Amino acid sequence: MEIIEICPLCSNVGIKIEEVTLKSMITENMKKEIIPDSEYYICSNPNCTVSYFCENNYFTVNDIKVSIWFKDSGLDVPICYCSNLTRGEIINAVKNGCKTIDEVQEYTGKNITGKCVIKNPLGKCCRNVFLKTIEQGKL
Repeated sequence: MEIIEICPLCSNVGIKIEEVTLKSMITENMKKEIIPDSEYYICSNPNCTVSYFCENNYFTVNDIKVSIWFKDSGLDVPICYCSNLTRGEIINAVKNGCKTIDEVQEYTGKNITGKCVIKNPLGKCCRNVFLKTIEQGKL
């Protein structure tokens, strides 16, 4: 049975991430704070300042190299981290007639994919978030 991990600051559920994701997201000066052989999680609360945590340690959003798309609603925050394709660029592309991921990527010229585990703070593909952002751009 898997135990649900909760954020030490806000008590929201954490989403497990790979160690390689954590190491690629944390700033150089904070890497020494990583506890070896610990399972790390990302805090799922958009209003919490914790980015990653484990049983005996946590990092804040100030300790990582990029903004987390669900913790920062700014237009300059990446949605597709592999291409550094921002929320604002996606919305702009939609306003200019793009309706699909392929169309947005072609319009922006940003179509690098496949490095999600080291580029995306969740360590996962952005496809669903990308699609949701396209839908929000239509509003």
